[in-house]
Amino acid sequence: MHILYYITSHGYGHAVRSAAVCNALFETVGACARPANVGADIDRDGLKLRLTVCTDVPQSFFKEELPFPHNWRSGGFDVGCLQSDGVSVLMKETLAACKEISVNNRLRLDEEVRWCKFNNVDCVVSDITPFAFDVARKAGIPSIAISNFTWHDIYSPYVERFPEYGEMLEEMADQYRKASIALTLYPSLPMPVFERKKPIHILGRRGVNRREEICRYFGIDRDKRLGVIYVGNFGLDRVDWRRLEKFDGWEFVGVYPLPGGPKNYRLVSKEQFRYQDLSASADAVIAKMGYGVFSESMLNGIPLVYLPREDFAEFPVLDAEAKRRGSGVCVDAEEFCALGWLKVLDGVVDNNNMVPDDGGGARVCAEEIIKIAKTRDIKRIITDLLMALIIFVGC
Repeated sequence: MHILYYITSHGYGHAVRSAAVCNALFETVGACARPANVGADIDRDGLKLRLTVCTDVPQSFFKEELPFPHNWRSGGFDVGCLQSDGVSVLMKETLAACKEISVNNRLRLDEEVRWCKFNNVDCVVSDITPFAFDVARKAGIPSIAISNFTWHDIYSPYVERFPEYGEMLEEMADQYRKASIALTLYPSLPMPVFERKKPIHILGRRGVNRREEICRYFGIDRDKRLGVIYVGNFGLDRVDWRRLEKFDGWEFVGVYPLPGGPKNYRLVSKEQFRYQDLSASADAVIAKMGYGVFSESMLNGIPLVYLPREDFAEFPVLDAEAKRRGSGVCVDAEEFCALGWLKVLDGVVDNNNMVPDDGGGARVCAEEIIKIAKTRDIKRIITDLLMALIIFVGC
């Protein structure tokens, strides 16, 4: 069976959780870990699996995250959100870019359908590119949405301000309605555009506590508390990060450089330590709120300190659930940017009674994908046999 996985290029959060599902796919079919061999198949116990990811997230990311054979195709079929920084959306610019890309997608639809048919795609999965469902419907292939929100949810408030994009928004809703099923990730928005939905437990990565190694590698005092700072690839340049040096008793690590270069912050590369291991090794995570940050907090049992995210419909859902579970504290934007949250940070650590979540969402998603794809695969095999029989009888 051949799975084609469309992944939005908006940040890395969607790619991270999609990679978790892809890894679960290979584990489900009993594939053992081995170096990636692009273009190869996994064949185990009679079940042959082929995976293609289609995204503008760099191929190098998937080589790092997927230690199994897979294909990668460049495909920027949605725009996500254009932002001025990690939490500020440029609404009108986003809608204009989305309208432009939707026009281009219509011109590319037949090309994508031909690719699917030529490569015998059995199931299309999307997180959460709406165009993918147009492709699947026209190619006669079942499709699965995996997400906690849709771009229709995100854009709807923007279109209320800029109603000239209403037609584009309705086109997007029609695309999502074509999905065979939506696997809705906890905690999710209602996502009414999907006609058939199945709730899925939290999906994300669980890390390994490597605190001793991290402290030894960077020469960090083991008696100090350790915080992970995640600002995302859009950055948070308006924050006065130099004040971080006043946080006595704390050391910080992260995967993005901070303006001002505070002395108690260490920049970490993937070659040194995986991000999920940083999260699992910390006393707290300081971040912009997103599904990946939320899920890894739950899975690793590490509390969050985060700032508000305006004009993004996902935020209120994640914010409410983090507060309900006692896993996070939201600091207002002015206080966050001034780094006036030392007492808050100490407080979430002192009062942390989180128990790491068992997870399991990736495995359930993988099982659903395989079940649907196998049905399509069997139908295709039967069709091929019938065609061969017709040809044989005709001869």
